[in-house]
Amino acid sequence: CKSVPWVRKHTMSWKSSLPPDLVLKPMIESTTKEVHKMLEAFKRREPCKLYFNRPVSATAGADFMRGYLTVIKQPMDLGTVTRKLEEDSKRPADEKHYQFLEDFACDCRQIWKNALVFNEPRGKPEPNKPGSPAYIFDHASKLASDFEAKLAEMHRELEKEAPPCPRLLRARLLLADVRRSPFSEHYRREKDWRKLGDEYVAFLREEMKRPSEPEDLDSITDWLRKVQRQADGEDAGQAAWLVGEAWLAELKRRVVRVCENALAYNQGRQAAGKCAKHLKEAFELRLDSIQTAAEPPPRGARAAEREGGPTFAQKRELLRELHDLSPLDQSRVARQLAKESPRALKPLDGREAGSSKRVRVELDELDAETFARARELAEERARKAVEMDLQDELEEYPQ
Repeated sequence: CKSVPWVRKHTMSWKSSLPPDLVLKPMIESTTKEVHKMLEAFKRREPCKLYFNRPVSATAGADFMRGYLTVIKQPMDLGTVTRKLEEDSKRPADEKHYQFLEDFACDCRQIWKNALVFNEPRGKPEPNKPGSPAYIFDHASKLASDFEAKLAEMHRELEKEAPPCPRLLRARLLLADVRRSPFSEHYRREKDWRKLGDEYVAFLREEMKRPSEPEDLDSITDWLRKVQRQADGEDAGQAAWLVGEAWLAELKRRVVRVCENALAYNQGRQAAGKCAKHLKEAFELRLDSIQTAAEPPPRGARAAEREGGPTFAQKRELLRELHDLSPLDQSRVARQLAKESPRALKPLDGREAGSSKRVRVELDELDAETFARARELAEERARKAVEMDLQDELEEYPQ
């Protein structure tokens, strides 16, 4: 049977083709404690004390801030991250700033990226001394590398506690995390590299010996989705990638190539090159943990379909639609379904459904009308997400 995730109090439960709860690394109490420890260790470092623990506006004058905010659109600092964590301790799971470990990681990466972009060396080399842009730039890059190493250690420990989950699904989640990283801002979409013009394509062909068209994270996501369809028995054209998990090596090759292309092309523009470097670091470290994580046993025979209930194909399509939503939107859909069909609510820890901290919504328990409503809710949340993306693009590229 299939289930939909529902955040309740502390944790999220997944079942069947959706990932188990700890695969997404929710910010439960034990994880939050480890995050606090890591954050405090960084805040004690001298460069952080000087430049990263407080908002830039706390020490800068009005004239400086006008120039700063012209370049930096999303200011962030370790003090603000700490405040968000403290506020989260008093909030329910679905109202937290950081519902998942990657939410926290994105804010920290934004700090390092802002420092790299604003303090990028220009013109003649400057003395690398405290207070100079070169000093801040170099330490931001070092902090970014150290952060990814510490975060990878945390991911590896959490993977040990996570229930078995198909490696292909873990990889899709990792790719989604890579795409949302602040470091990937200019490598996500086809238009990101096309706006560089023929010069970029010529550089890759002549200097990097890349005869094919450049890739981006969206095109890699589409390819991996096709591999998933083959794993589900729907796309024979991708069958070769499943032999010996050839898709895993190909995924690494494609993502690393995107980063290496950016590194090589942006060597004269150091901030962009550093962003590509740290994106590659984060991806490779996480990929290592995926390769050693526990997997479930092979699937058994498909359960018989309930008369009058949703078909296997309908459930699979709904789960795909939910998978493409953000965790918060998934939770909203699942909560609404639980209200409309209480009998579909099942506890995972032996308690009554009303008091259990870990619950799931069984799709097989939904009647046809409620199941159709689930599809409508998923499509509605997807439309709103697209509208927000379009609004972001209009703000980023005003006419």
